[in-house]
Amino acid sequence: MTTINRRSMLAASGAAILAGSTGALRPARAHEISEPTGAWTPLADMPFPVQEIYPAPFWKATDDASSLKPKPFNILVNAGGLTPDADFNVTDAVTFYDPVYNRWGFGAPLPAPRHHIALVNNNGYLYGVGGFARDGAGGWQMRGNCWRMVGVEGPWQEMASLPHPQAETVCVSLGGFIHVVGGRAPSGSRNRQWSDHIDTAEHWLYDPAADRWSAQAPLPTARNSAAGAIVNGVIYVIGGRTVRDGNTGAVEVYDPLADRWEKARPMPKAQAGLAAAVLGRKIYVFGGEYFSSDGGGVFAEAWEYDPHTDQWRAVAAMPRPRHGLGAVALDNAIYVLGGALEAGGVGTSAALDKFEI
Repeated sequence: MTTINRRSMLAASGAAILAGSTGALRPARAHEISEPTGAWTPLADMPFPVQEIYPAPFWKATDDASSLKPKPFNILVNAGGLTPDADFNVTDAVTFYDPVYNRWGFGAPLPAPRHHIALVNNNGYLYGVGGFARDGAGGWQMRGNCWRMVGVEGPWQEMASLPHPQAETVCVSLGGFIHVVGGRAPSGSRNRQWSDHIDTAEHWLYDPAADRWSAQAPLPTARNSAAGAIVNGVIYVIGGRTVRDGNTGAVEVYDPLADRWEKARPMPKAQAGLAAAVLGRKIYVFGGEYFSSDGGGVFAEAWEYDPHTDQWRAVAAMPRPRHGLGAVALDNAIYVLGGALEAGGVGTSAALDKFEI
């Protein structure tokens, strides 16, 4: 498969950024055109600007980690990412946000700096899977690490690594297992730069009781930088991009009981480097980037997908458009954090915005 430089990739749409409403909206009268719904609120910035992140919900209290009783998520956690000023632009920092106090804190750092490391909450542990290391030999050294910890104070514990290094994936917890779907993988023995990797359709299942990975039905459309969500016990893989053809709006759905994929209605726009979260059994998707002959840009668009009707609709656009961001649902809101204000590796942001319907 042909590989090309990330910043020179051509998006299928070459779409321009569309601005949208960012405030709370009154109901439309019958004679008025209905505007996208939703409200955005800016919150305390992250401790430092960071992009290419995959945050997750978690909890502060860890007094009885072995209890089978469910714990309410009350914080969001981010780990690693690309920063504008750290050594080699990669951080090992773990930060968490408490919405009650609108305040950030620091947790136990990762065992090693990573960008594009996927965080996922599973069976009372926070896992960090895959990602890229960076040093003088190259900035995109893909890793198959799987680490976990009980609470944000650490320590991190090393678990069985992925069978093959994989990153820019969709990583979710479902039924007590972790699924790692799609993304990018090394195209050969060389594993130093972004151009050394190709899209992958590989789909791995992690069994925490056995500390073992096994292969599942592959993703029908191999792609990277997609978003993932779970509704009604199935996994949705949304958008993303391919090395050869740029952005895609593809949506594919996985049934773990049948180990089977099927297609759903595509996104209204092909967006990659986007983020997704679930509220009220609906999926909300935010931002992303595109590349074009003039360099590309970022998306302001935010969308709502209803799995019951297989329909998309626009919601209030992001007040601060960006890509490589994260989205985490806590209680009745979605917290959208970090990312970059421009396509590629520049314009890194520390922004945190709350989205409510």
